[in-house]
Amino acid sequence: MSIKKQEFYEGAALHLLIRNGLVRNIRYNMPFFVINENLIVLLKYSTRVRSPWGFTFTADEQNNLQRRATESEVVIGLVCGADGVAALPFADFLKIAALRNSSIHIACYRNHWKQYDVRGPNGNLSWKVSPSNWQRILDTKGE
Repeated sequence: MSIKKQEFYEGAALHLLIRNGLVRNIRYNMPFFVINENLIVLLKYSTRVRSPWGFTFTADEQNNLQRRATESEVVIGLVCGADGVAALPFADFLKIAALRNSSIHIACYRNHWKQYDVRGPNGNLSWKVSPSNWQRILDTKGE
């Protein structure tokens, strides 16, 4: 059985999380990963080598994110090629991309050795996202 490109990117992002020692279990509930039974993660990836990295969210994905956010904390991991992962909590996603009945596009920009600038159809996040935030998404959960 061959390994799909998506599985390589998802595996790399999950590997970065697992290395911190706070992951007790991971369960796949398509298209989400449930980590330690209390954090829901959606991983999106871009194969682009350099900034900007683009990510499309269909209307169905947006609805699934909203529904899951009522059940638990949701974080979107934007895998920016081999550069790193930008962690975007669902509440922050909504600040830059109000839910729509059509697909929306999010983009991550990053200069060398800088932080991610995340932009959506409703504007930019007012702060930059550190690449190390991805590895710390479990730190605040008391694990």
